[in-house]
Amino acid sequence: MIKYLSQIESETITEKPVKIEFDFSNRESVPKDKDPGHYIVISPLKVRTWFKIRPLLLQIDKEDFSKMIGEVNGETPQLISKYDELLMEVICLGIHNKKGSPPKWFYDVLCDNCTWEDVRILLNAIVYRIGFLPFCKSITILKNVSPWKSETEIIAVRNLTSWHTSAKQDS
Repeated sequence: MIKYLSQIESETITEKPVKIEFDFSNRESVPKDKDPGHYIVISPLKVRTWFKIRPLLLQIDKEDFSKMIGEVNGETPQLISKYDELLMEVICLGIHNKKGSPPKWFYDVLCDNCTWEDVRILLNAIVYRIGFLPFCKSITILKNVSPWKSETEIIAVRNLTSWHTSAKQDS
């Protein structure tokens, strides 16, 4: 699993789509003219998709979210059950990643075929495609090594520096 998550993270950095093997064994919800194939492909998320997903992710308690991302833990089934419809909506939006809403049939097919582990893997793949984890890690590292005490001080210094730079250019 760690190797798989590392692969997803490295593909996020290189902006390559992630191709996840998926078993669509229950095809009752699949329309006759559609074939979901044997893979789910998750591309780097577009800004439009991020704007749709962000409010949904904010509905998840921070502690619960951190337990769903990364390595497996014993609480995964309970947490996924707690946020089931919300997580499926995030997953469908992340896979669809286009203008408009994902097709209803695809939501139904995913619900009919996903296990707890599938939901966790797909959610992790989408979160990595946002670039969320590398971004959070970099912010945490910066905070830990920063001589400044708070983000406000860092922002204040940036503003002061940009003010001095623009004042020099105006002279």
